[in-house]
Amino acid sequence: MHLLLAVALLTTTGVAAARADDAITPAALGPRVVRLTYEARATPPDGTRVLELWLPLPREEDQAVLALRLDGTAPATVVHLAPSGDRAAYLRVAEPKGTVTLTETATVARREVQAPVAASRAAPADIDAATYAPELASAQGAIRITDEVRAIARRETAGKPTVVAKAHALYDWVYDHMQYDKTVPGWGLGDIPYCLKVGKGNCTDFHTLFIALARASGIPARWNMGFPLAYGDGTAGGPQEVKGYHCWAEFYAPGAGWVPVDISEARKHPELKAYFFGGLSGNRVLFTRARDASLEPAGTGRRLNYFIYPVARADGQDVSSEWTLRYTDEPSAARAVAGTGSAY
Repeated sequence: MHLLLAVALLTTTGVAAARADDAITPAALGPRVVRLTYEARATPPDGTRVLELWLPLPREEDQAVLALRLDGTAPATVVHLAPSGDRAAYLRVAEPKGTVTLTETATVARREVQAPVAASRAAPADIDAATYAPELASAQGAIRITDEVRAIARRETAGKPTVVAKAHALYDWVYDHMQYDKTVPGWGLGDIPYCLKVGKGNCTDFHTLFIALARASGIPARWNMGFPLAYGDGTAGGPQEVKGYHCWAEFYAPGAGWVPVDISEARKHPELKAYFFGGLSGNRVLFTRARDASLEPAGTGRRLNYFIYPVARADGQDVSSEWTLRYTDEPSAARAVAGTGSAY
């Protein structure tokens, strides 16, 4: 586990004044240190011989896991999921009696990201396609590049010579095409035909569409999934409960590295549209990157569109599970981190 030493200061370029009733200040976009508790519960059917339970664990890109503890009905182990590099707590109970629980308690220090997009003048032809083959794949679970996707990508990036310029054009197009709206059945799957036809959905839909368009343009792009933290400066008192996941995307630009985009969050906060191209607020914890994921080492079994909630199986068959995630800001730790003046 790494020790987070410091976080770069927030630059306010592109951050317009927020609405008075929904003001998001620069301090609310900065680093956070939180202590989170993520609990999974599964009740197996009568007669179950083996109950298995998986619970995703935080990654360590743009954040540091300072402490991690696992508790449950039985001792849990940490498993690594290939090829994504995601981690999960895994628990196996033979002849389970009653509800099985698995809980992770973690302290995570998250930084704010400001990618140096102005430093990149590279074109897609400058990218080594072999190195980024997984992030350029045209058929990866829900991320399927159709002729319609290719046509939109060609049209929107025409005349844009650089990776950053092309990606910005696609960011703008998805922002204009999609509305954050969870009223039309079919949202939340990242189903590209649905996204193109309906133009509504949640973060999964926004960013699956962006990734497909970027890859169709020869730009490596990847998925990030975690949980949101309420906007704030990290001094809020008392535990807060998270009701659902949040996801965002990244594209690769030589000279700038992996550049984050959070289009759905920009849609909810239009005053931050410029900020969320290349900037990423610290009010989140990253857990997984896998799409079309398999939890079994050999890649067998049912594949998951994405992996963020607990997965429970009784004798190899999926069973329902429940979860809660609560966190508390650690303001003294956040102040210590921000005051050191160097990066981790």
